[in-house]
Amino acid sequence: PPSCAASQAFLTALDTSLSRTWREEERSWRGEDREWRAQDMEFRVEERDWWHLEHLWRQENRKWRLEDIEQRVLENARWVWLRYAEKNRRDVEEKSEQLKSISSLSALLGGFAVVAFVELQFADPAVKPAQSEILIVAYAATTALTVALMLNSMVLCSFMLCSILRNGKTYVSEDEEADYLYRCRRFALEFQKGDVPPQPQRSFEKHWETRCEDDWKNAFRMFTMGVPVFLSNIACISWLKFHYSTWAAGTVTAIAIAATFGWVHTQNNWGWHIERTGRNRSGHPSVSQGGSAHGSTGLPFAWHARPNHRSPGVPPGSFPTGFRTGDEGNSGGGGGVGGGGS
Repeated sequence: PPSCAASQAFLTALDTSLSRTWREEERSWRGEDREWRAQDMEFRVEERDWWHLEHLWRQENRKWRLEDIEQRVLENARWVWLRYAEKNRRDVEEKSEQLKSISSLSALLGGFAVVAFVELQFADPAVKPAQSEILIVAYAATTALTVALMLNSMVLCSFMLCSILRNGKTYVSEDEEADYLYRCRRFALEFQKGDVPPQPQRSFEKHWETRCEDDWKNAFRMFTMGVPVFLSNIACISWLKFHYSTWAAGTVTAIAIAATFGWVHTQNNWGWHIERTGRNRSGHPSVSQGGSAHGSTGLPFAWHARPNHRSPGVPPGSFPTGFRTGDEGNSGGGGGVGGGGS
């Protein structure tokens, strides 16, 4: 019938129209999908470039960290070297002051003896003196012995002073510093737990102990022997000068004897302390001894820390009897700064 044909034609046209619309929408969707995939590919390329840049940044960061560690090792080594150089300077100043003191005192006493020898006139040279010949010989002998001891002590101290002032700076020269920093760098690169850090090959302390210590002791002993001889010379002068007054000569002699006993007491209290080796005056290791006293238990530059060994029976956090935190052997206070950078 015509109505069925019209309906069929209408439905066919509608289906065709809907199919065309759907195909256009699908084509539009596929175009958007291709555009999205193109954008996704661009994003992936950018992401790949970003990951590549991040990889390069990580490599640069790793390189920077290695350079930073190497720089910290160099700074630690430099702190140790500066502490060693400061200790060397203090040792030179200490020994210089010791030598200057003994040299000045020796020159002073020797000068007094020479002046007394020249100026003293106890009798007319043309007349035989009334004083005892033995007393005159004792006076001449004590004068000559005093001048000889003090002169030798002064000259020896002066020569030693010139030597240490000339050679003291050679132990902290640029070559010594470069060699020590190089060995510290190698030690840090090849460090294993328990290794002992390097030490400066040359030091003024070793030079003093091997070359100057014996001469210093000889000069000090000559000075200490010259003082009682000088007092004996004063007693002889009193008997020659005041031969007419027994009380005056006896008073001078008694004062000289008392001064001699006082000198013996002073020498007994302080002489041995001054004369003994400087290394034994300290209970703590010096810079030149490095970590050999208690070893390294942590990082390569951990020997800056205070030794962790304690005497038996001493509780943690306390110090044994006689331990002095301000002792001269623990003068390297800059070590803690250097250790913080390791």
